[in-house]
Amino acid sequence: MPGPPPTPSKLTELRGNPSKKKLSGGEPEPTRGAPRPPADLKGEALAEWGRIVPELDKLGLLTKVDRAYLVAYCEAWSTFDAAREAMAEYGPLVAGRDGGLVKNPAAQVMRDAADMMLKFGSRFGLSPSDRTRLSVPSEPEAGPDAKVLSLLS
Repeated sequence: MPGPPPTPSKLTELRGNPSKKKLSGGEPEPTRGAPRPPADLKGEALAEWGRIVPELDKLGLLTKVDRAYLVAYCEAWSTFDAAREAMAEYGPLVAGRDGGLVKNPAAQVMRDAADMMLKFGSRFGLSPSDRTRLSVPSEPEAGPDAKVLSLLS
């Protein structure tokens, strides 16, 4: 299909619908909540899962089927972090086959991992510019009148 993929109705609602475009609203709605990390997710990837998933879940942005996107993002972060450490240890230039200096291959690994992080992270509003496109419903008021107000709205 040519052109960008259609934006899901729920995402259009979160971003706002200034053009008042008719929303299909017929998309499936997966079960909300944080998926469990895969058992083989280790090290820095698992640490990143622990940093972002509780926050995204608190914002109501996760469903049980988001696991693959989250794993891809967390693994990309882990790869980026390992390449970053290699760059810090060896520097931007390393000895090549012929003894001359060449660009550290870790720089390309970092760039590729950063691209993956941007691609998958944008799905969850992980960058400041991505968050400007989302609005999260405010917390319901607490107190004795909250139940009555929720029934009226």
